[in-house]
Amino acid sequence: MAEMNQTDRSVGDIASELGDAAVELYERLDVARQLQEHPYRTLAVAAGVGYVLGGGLFTPLTGALVRVGSRAMLLPLLQSALTNMAEAEDESQQFF
Repeated sequence: MAEMNQTDRSVGDIASELGDAAVELYERLDVARQLQEHPYRTLAVAAGVGYVLGGGLFTPLTGALVRVGSRAMLLPLLQSALTNMAEAEDESQQFF
C-alpha cells in the first residue's frame, strides 16, 4: 500500500509538471494571437499535431500522401532542371 501511494504521488507530480510545461508553452507560442492573426495556419498545425499524436504517422494514408507530395514537389524541380539544361545546350550551340 505504501508503494502505491508513493507511485500515485510521483504520477501526480509528473502530471502537474506536464500541465505547467503545457501552460508555459502556450504562453511562449502566444497561441491566442496566432489564432487571431493566422487562423487557417493554426488550424492546420493543430490538425497535423493531432494526426501525429493520434498515431497516424505510420499509416497507409500517410505513405500515400508522402508519395503524392514528393511527386508534386519533384516534378517541377525536374522540369526546371531539364529546361535549364536544354537552354544551356542551345546557348552553347549558338557559338558554333
